[in-house]
Order: sequence, then structure tokens, then C-alpha cells
Amino acid sequence: MLKLSRKSSAPPYPACSSGAESAEVKDGKAKVVVGTSASYRPWAFQENDEVKGFEMDVWKEIAERNNYELEFRLGQFSGLVGMLDAGEIDTVAHQMSITDERKEKYNFSEPYAYSFYDLFVAEDSAYKTKEDLKGKKVGCWLGGNGEATLRKINDENNLGFEVVTFDGASIEDELSIGRLDALWQGEIKTKTTIADNNLSIRQLNEKLVYEVNAYPFRKDDAGKKLQAEVSEAIKEMREDGTLSELSVKWFGVDTTEQQK
Repeated sequence: MLKLSRKSSAPPYPACSSGAESAEVKDGKAKVVVGTSASYRPWAFQENDEVKGFEMDVWKEIAERNNYELEFRLGQFSGLVGMLDAGEIDTVAHQMSITDERKEKYNFSEPYAYSFYDLFVAEDSAYKTKEDLKGKKVGCWLGGNGEATLRKINDENNLGFEVVTFDGASIEDELSIGRLDALWQGEIKTKTTIADNNLSIRQLNEKLVYEVNAYPFRKDDAGKKLQAEVSEAIKEMREDGTLSELSVKWFGVDTTEQQK
């Protein structure tokens, strides 16, 4: 498979579901298999059998700088960590957050993005704070840091949310048609989706959780090697402006520097 950079005129990467084993070396190139759900626009999504998004462009650049043969392998978001544990993929590209629990299990790359989680509600709703949503239906992604933090906030504040989890469906659409009272998701992703689709959704701006995104690798020799190489590439991309450029391309803002 051809290695590509974001400036290449070569054909795009296909959405792959199978391939050679991780860490296979072919024609002098290490093959890196990156797992994604490709249902998290604009971070990672599938369109006409092609995987696109910020994550894909970042990984194409990483592959170019490290002379990797790159493959994207698709799976449900809730199953990507299991695929990583089983050695089916080498890492996960899905705005994955660094958490203390995950650090016990994985080595993380240099962070490549930062954002807040927040609650979003319908524009014409009366909700102004999280307390206004007591006992209401709040949607989030299944199995991720979003679900974990939402349940923690719910318990700590005795909010009585009916937590509804999703694994691929558009949470913004569910909120827009009234099946949810609110959604809990990364603000960059949600605000981009709102703008792109002209949705009548607003942010509560409580910004209760700050997340740092990085790529996880298994704690074995191959994983440690990839972590070091990928981290170095991300550092270079930040220093030369490539990371910021890709963020602005996909989100309209720079989410690659720590926010205050």
C-alpha cells in the first residue's frame, strides 16, 4: 500500500477490515495497523469506502515521516481497545483520552489534541445548567472516557440522568429530533458537527472535563518502539505547524495546543 502525506496526489487509503499482522515488515517498511470506528466525523469517518478525517490526516503524516506502510482497520468504537489488546491493531485513532486507568495498561504517545467535554442541549430548550437536566435523558458514546466521566458527574452531583449510550449513531441527530434532552461529548467534535449541519443545538459551557488525546500502544517492545517514533513525529508536526494546520482544516480551530 502506498504511503501518503496530506499533500500527496496518490489515491486515498481504502477502509480496510483485514490485512497482515501488526508490526510486519515488508519491503523495508514497518506496517502499522490503526484502528478506528470511522463514525466520528470530523475526527474519523467513512465516505464512499474511504476513511477520512483529522485522525487519518495525522496518521498519514506520521507514516510519511517514519516510512510506515499504513492500514486503517475498522471496528465499533466500544471494541477498539479489545482489538488493541488482542494484537489485531497497533493503536487507536478515535480522539482517545489519556486516563490514569489507561496509563496502567498502555504507553501513550505525545498528545496531539486537547479539548473539553461539555453538555449540549436543543437551542429552544429551557436548560441552562446541569442541574436543570436532573432526571433527563443524556446521550454519550459507549465505552469511552465520555461515558465514564458522565456517569461520575451524574453520581457525584446526584443528577439522576438516564444515561443513553451510542456506538456509531449520530448523537447530535438524536438530540435534534427530541430523543435526548442533552448530549455529552467533546466540544470540538460537537461544535464542528453543529456548524456543518446548521443544527439548532447550543452548549451549556460548563466544561466539566478537560481531555488530553494521544495514541495508545501496548507495553511490549514493538509498542514501545512505535510510541517513541510516533511521539517524535507528533513533536515535529507541532513545531513545524503541520499539526495546527490539520486541526484548522478539519475543525476551523486549533485544538492541538493546550487550552486555558
